[in-house]
Amino acid sequence: MKSTRLPPELQAAWEEIETYAKEYGLDFFPIIYEVLDYRTLYETAALGGFPIRYPHWRFGMEYDQLMKGHIWLGSTIYEMVINTNPSYAYLLEGNEMVTQKMVMAHVAAHVDFFKNNMWFAHTNRKMLDEMANHAARVQRMIDRYGYETVEEFIDICLSLENLIDYHAPYIKRPEAQTHHSVLAEEDLPVVEGLPVERSYMRDYINPPEFIEQQRKRLERERARQKKFPENPQKDVLLFLMNYAPLERWQHSILEIVRDEAYYFAPQGMTKILNEGWACCRYDTLVFTDQGVLRIGDIVAQRQAVRVSDGETPQAVYDWAAFENYETIRVRTRRGLELEGSVNHRVMLPDGGWRRLDELQVGERVRIGGGQNLWAQQYVALDWSPVRHATLAQIADAAEVEVETVIRYQRSVRGVHATTPASLVAAYDAAIADHGPIIRRRVPIRVPEVVDERLAAFLGYLCGGGHISAVRHAIELMTADEDQARAFADLVRSLFGIEARWRRDGNRWRVSFYSRDAQDFLVHLGLKTGVAAREKRVPDVILRSPKPVVAAFLRALYDCDGCAGDAGVVLSTASEEMGRTVQVLLLNFGILASRCANTDGTWHIRATGRSAAVFFAEIGFGLARKQAALAHSIEDRRRFQREEWSDEIVAIERGRAHVYDISVHATHRYAAQGFINHNSYWHSEIMTKKALRDDELIDFADHHSGVVAVHPGRLNPYKLGLELLRNIEFRWNTGRFGKEYEECEDLAAKLSWDKQLGLGRQKLFEIRRLYNDVTFIDEFLTPEFVMEQKLFTFRYNRDTDMYEIASREFKEIKEKLLFRLTNFGQPFIYVEDGNYNNRGELYLRHRYEGVELKMDYARDTLRNIQRIWTRPVHLETVVDEKRRLISFDGRDFSERKMD
Repeated sequence: MKSTRLPPELQAAWEEIETYAKEYGLDFFPIIYEVLDYRTLYETAALGGFPIRYPHWRFGMEYDQLMKGHIWLGSTIYEMVINTNPSYAYLLEGNEMVTQKMVMAHVAAHVDFFKNNMWFAHTNRKMLDEMANHAARVQRMIDRYGYETVEEFIDICLSLENLIDYHAPYIKRPEAQTHHSVLAEEDLPVVEGLPVERSYMRDYINPPEFIEQQRKRLERERARQKKFPENPQKDVLLFLMNYAPLERWQHSILEIVRDEAYYFAPQGMTKILNEGWACCRYDTLVFTDQGVLRIGDIVAQRQAVRVSDGETPQAVYDWAAFENYETIRVRTRRGLELEGSVNHRVMLPDGGWRRLDELQVGERVRIGGGQNLWAQQYVALDWSPVRHATLAQIADAAEVEVETVIRYQRSVRGVHATTPASLVAAYDAAIADHGPIIRRRVPIRVPEVVDERLAAFLGYLCGGGHISAVRHAIELMTADEDQARAFADLVRSLFGIEARWRRDGNRWRVSFYSRDAQDFLVHLGLKTGVAAREKRVPDVILRSPKPVVAAFLRALYDCDGCAGDAGVVLSTASEEMGRTVQVLLLNFGILASRCANTDGTWHIRATGRSAAVFFAEIGFGLARKQAALAHSIEDRRRFQREEWSDEIVAIERGRAHVYDISVHATHRYAAQGFINHNSYWHSEIMTKKALRDDELIDFADHHSGVVAVHPGRLNPYKLGLELLRNIEFRWNTGRFGKEYEECEDLAAKLSWDKQLGLGRQKLFEIRRLYNDVTFIDEFLTPEFVMEQKLFTFRYNRDTDMYEIASREFKEIKEKLLFRLTNFGQPFIYVEDGNYNNRGELYLRHRYEGVELKMDYARDTLRNIQRIWTRPVHLETVVDEKRRLISFDGRDFSERKMD
C-alpha cells in the first residue's frame, strides 16, 4: 500500500542527502516522496508517474509490459520523479538503504534540472492537477458518448501526438493562422475596367495592356489567398484543432493529447543531459573586485565578480536564492555577526568546516578579510538636480510682487478676495510640475564620480554632520577649527558653494543651504533629520577603490574617533555603521572589536598590530589625533600576536530569505568576517558525501547496472554522466579554446593542465542553457569518442547480424544528432490546407537522408484523414525520387513528382 510519510530512517537519509545537494549548489523545488509497493509503483509508472490519468487501454498495456519485465527479466524501476512544484518522487518499498539514498541523490539532481533548465521554463508546474482535470473531462465524455466512441478517437489522437512543434514554446514562427473558412468562397471578382459610355472610347479609357495587368494582379492575389496556411506549419495538431471539422468533445480530446505531449517534450529533449546532472542573509557583506557588496545584490544581479576566499581571489560562477529558510545567527566575542541557513558552513581555525546549526557557544571560528580585494574604478554618478520652482518665478508667472506670493504661502495658501486668481493658478501649477517651492535657487556643481574628496565629505557628514529636512541646511559640528576649515573647503571644491562657519559655544558650526545638494546627498543614501542611530556607510563608498574607502574612514574617525593607550576607537550611535566599519577594516588587515556601551553607543576598537596597520593604511586627518595614535604604537611591547580566529558567544534561530554564490577552485568566500563554504550529482553526492564504507559494494553494484551499456541501445545515464565528467575535467585543466585546439604536440595535449578550475562553473552553465542536441553538438569530441569506444552499427542482411559500421567521429556525431533531433522522428509540415482548391490537406516530409517507414506513413495518413474528413496528401522521398502519397478515406494512391 502507499505510504505518504517516510519511515524515520528514510527521512533521516533524505535530510542528509538534501543537505549535501544544497551544499553543492543544487536548487530544487520541494520534493515529496512516496514509498510504494512494486505493483502500485508500476501502476503509477504506466500512467507516466501520475496517480490519475484518463482511462485508456495503452496504460494497461504498459503496466503489463512493466510487470512482465519485472517478473521474468528482473528489471527494476530505481527512481521516478514528476516535474511539478512541489515535485513528487517515488521509492520502491523494500529496496536497500543504499539504493534509496542513490535514488534520492538522483532525484535531487533531476528536480534541480527541472527548475533551472531553460527548456523546462514553459512547462506547467501544476500538471498533477491538470492530469486529474483531464481524467475528469474524459470520463464525462465517456458517460455521454460511450466508452468505445471516445476510446477510438483517443487512439487516433495518440497516434499523432508526435506531430507537434517541440520548439514552439521558445521560438515564435511566422506561421499562418487564417481564421476564415477556405471552402465557402464568395463570388470571384472580374476585371472590367472603368465604365465607358461610348464604345469607340473603350480602348483609350481601358487600354488592353492595362486590363491584362489588372487581371494578372487579381490572379496573383487569388492564388495568395488560396495558399493556406501562408507558411508551412510544423504543429500539425494545432492546425487540426483550429481548422478540422471537429465536434466540441473531439476538440477537447485533441487539446488534452496535445497539452500532455508538450508537457513531456522537454524531458525527451534533455534526457541525456538530465540523467547526467547553503546560503547567507541578503545583507551579508562580501569582499569582491567590484567593492564590498551585499550577497543578495550579487545573486539578484547575477554578478560574475571575483571574491576573496580568505587567501586569493576566485571567480563566482553560479548564484542561488531560497525563500523563507530557517536560519542561525552567530555572534563572536569581537562582535562579528553572520546569519545563514542552518546548513551553511563556516571555516574553523584548523581549516575544517562546521554547519551553523552544529556550532556551539565557546567554539572558535576562523576570521577572514578580503586580503585587500577592492574595486579598481571610481563609482560614476549619474544625477542631475530636480527643477524646483522659485518664489520669483511664480511671481513673474502671476504678474505679482514676490511679497504677495510669500503672504499667500504663509497663510497656508488661504484664498482671500484680494488674492489674484493668476497667483493661485501659477502656484498650483508650479507644485504639480516641480514639487516643493523654494525661495531662491543656488546653482551647484554636481560631482561626476565618488573620489577621495567626495568620500571625505561623506565621512564628515556620517560622523559629525547633520542634514535638516526643515531648514534644508547641511551642517557639521566640530571642536577642531582645522576640521571646520577642511569641511568648508570640500563644500567649495565639490559644489561651488561657500559654506558659513562660526563659533557655537566651544564648537564650530559649518553650514550651507542648498536644496539641490540635499537631494544629491539623499540620492547617495544619507538620512535627513534626527538620524544619528540610522546612519550607515553609503553604498557608493562600499563599491569604491581602497583610497576612496580610506578617505571616508579617515574623515569619519576625525569626527567620531580617538587614539590613545587603548588603541584607536570609533564611537557611533548607529549599530549598522559600526558593524559595516568593522567589516571594512578587515579588508585593510585590521582586526577590530565591536561592543555596545551603556550610553547606547557602539565602540569599534583596534589595538596593537591592528592599530599600527590603521596608522599606516588609513590614519587620522587631524594632526593631533594622528600624533596620539603614533605615540600609542611607539611602544611595540604592547603588540601581541593577533589570532585571526574568534570565539562564538551567542547563537540565535530565525527565518529569512537566504542567498548563495558558487566559487570555483576553493569553493569558499570571505563575507561578514567569516570564511564561508559555497554550496553531478547522484554519484558525486554519494561517493563523496553520503556513502558509508559498508555501503560501497552495494552502491557499486547498483550504479554499474544503471550506467551499463547494452547492445543496440543508447544508455542516457552512461553517456550523460561520462560526458559531464569529461567536460568538468576539460574546463578544470583548460583543455578547450583556440590555443588547445591548435596545439599539434600530442604529448603536450596529453599533459595539458592550465589549472583553471572552471569545471563546476561550466556544469552549472550547461544545466541552465542546453538540451541534448546542443549538448552533444558542442561538447562531444573525438577524444571522448575514442575513450568511450563509441561506434555506429548497421544490420547486415547477408549474415543476419548487426556489425560495426564506422568508428569515425563525424559519422558517430551525425548519428547521435540525427537520433536526438526531433527524437529521431521525421519532420512533417502542413503545406496547404486547401490543396487543389478543394479543402484537401497537403503535408510535406522534410527529407534528411532517411526514408519514411511506409506502413507507419500510411497509418498516420489514415488517422489524419479521419480528423480532417477530406483527402490527405503527403509529399516525401522514395528511392531518391519525390513521391506524393494520398488517402481519400477509402484507398491509397501514389504518384511520382519528379
